[in-house]
Formats: sequence, C-alpha cells, structure tokens
Amino acid sequence: MVQNQLEKFFYYINERHNIYRKRQEGEKFPWTEDEILQTYSFCNVFRELDKVTIWLRENWKEPYADHPNLPFAMSVARQINHPDTLEEIGFPEKWNPKRVKGIMQGRMDKKEKVYTGAYMLTGTLGGTKVEQTIDKILTPLYESPPEIISNSLEKTWRQYLPYAGFSGFMGYEVVTDLRHTKYLNKAHDIMTWANAGPGAKRGLNRIYERPLNQTIKTHQLNEEMKLLLNFSEYEGILEEYVPNLEMREIEHCLCEFDKYERVRLKQGRPRSKYKYKE
Repeated sequence: MVQNQLEKFFYYINERHNIYRKRQEGEKFPWTEDEILQTYSFCNVFRELDKVTIWLRENWKEPYADHPNLPFAMSVARQINHPDTLEEIGFPEKWNPKRVKGIMQGRMDKKEKVYTGAYMLTGTLGGTKVEQTIDKILTPLYESPPEIISNSLEKTWRQYLPYAGFSGFMGYEVVTDLRHTKYLNKAHDIMTWANAGPGAKRGLNRIYERPLNQTIKTHQLNEEMKLLLNFSEYEGILEEYVPNLEMREIEHCLCEFDKYERVRLKQGRPRSKYKYKE
C-alpha cells in the first residue's frame, strides 16, 4: 500500500462526507473547494444516506420490519429502484404479478419513469422489460426464495447468485439492505467481507499503484479492503464528522475514488455533472 495514495483515498472520503454534512446543516453551495467534487456527481460515502435507501427505510423496512415478505420486498425494491413506482405498487404483503405488471406498464404508457437510471438492469431474458422484471426475475424468486443465512452476508449473497437478475452486484445490493434489518444485522462478516465490483478493484489497484485492470484474487481483495478499514479505525485518518465505516463503505468508496482519480488524472469523467439546489 502506497502512503500518498492511501491519503488521497481518505481525503476523498472526508471531503465527500463533509459536503453531505454541510448541506444537511443548511450551508450554501459550493460546500468544498475541491473543483472535481464541485463539478461532478459522486455517491454519498454511506449508502444509507442515499435518497432511495432512505425512502425504503422509512416506507418499507421500518413499517414492515417483522413482515415475512421483507427480504422479497428488498429484491422488488432494487430491481425497480424508483420510489414513485414502488409507492404505487406498495409493499408486497401478497405478491400479485398481474397487478404489478399493470402498474408498471401503465406508467410506461403514460411516459412516466418506471425504473432508476442508477443500475444497469438486465434486459436479455425475453419479453418486454416489465415482463422480464416480474415474470423472469421476481416471481421465480418469490416462489422459491433464497435462504437467508443470518450469520453471514457473504453466504446469503451466494444464495442469490443462481437466480436470474441477481448478478454479484444486484445480489449484493439486496444483502446490503438486509444487513440493516433483523435478518442480517448480526452477521459476523459485516466488518470483514464485501463484494468488490470493477470500480472498487480499480480503486484498490490505484492505491497499490498496480496496473488499473490487474486481476486480483477475491481473498486478496478482501484482505486489502480490511486493511483500509483498519487504517480508518486506528490511524486517525478520518475526520471526526465521519461516522464509523464498514466494509460496504470501503468497497463503495473505492469505486467512487476511482471515478475521482479518473477526473484528476484526465483519464475520463463521470457520466453526470453535479446538480444542486439553492
């Protein structure tokens, strides 16, 4: 691990979360002197602070915390990931595929937004996108749900992988939601495991000054992410306004750090510029 790269990574985390903090306190733009963070859109350090995740927590996870369909509801939520659509559908206390398809198709027919633009959702299973979501992905999951292994995020995540529409990424999104419910909030690997996506892998390669697309074995990826988490806890690198990180935040921020470095080094830029409201 290269020290100056390590400092850049934690600088990014501090500065991005400080923007969030200042906005919450009512300060006005720009909230930072960093021109990259002023210009381009980067995700919150903590996924729990994202708009859709907050909506899910307030409208589905907390009100239906003890409902047996909560794990399935998280899959519905992340396959669609658009609060207006989810609100119209309602929490799936009983799964009615015909009704849900009608709602989603109705929104499409009215030229209303149905899905998020944040996730690359599958579109190769046959039929319309709505039919794929409901008939090919969600209904089979409802009829034969994956096992929730309460002591492990990783083992639960692996249960999702055989299902259509739940690649490593999408299964990871659902497991991350369940981590903040009674189903997985006591998992033993919250601080020791994360599913490193392509962006996180590039972020780690940057920190270790390796070729950006160098392949690293899964075990090594996790060990390197754990080292970063340990630095954040014990070396005083984070400012006092950043709450405790978990492995999810390390993995997530590595991906955003890779985007940040691409701009800084003139290797590319994020898809969207920063949008703010006065």
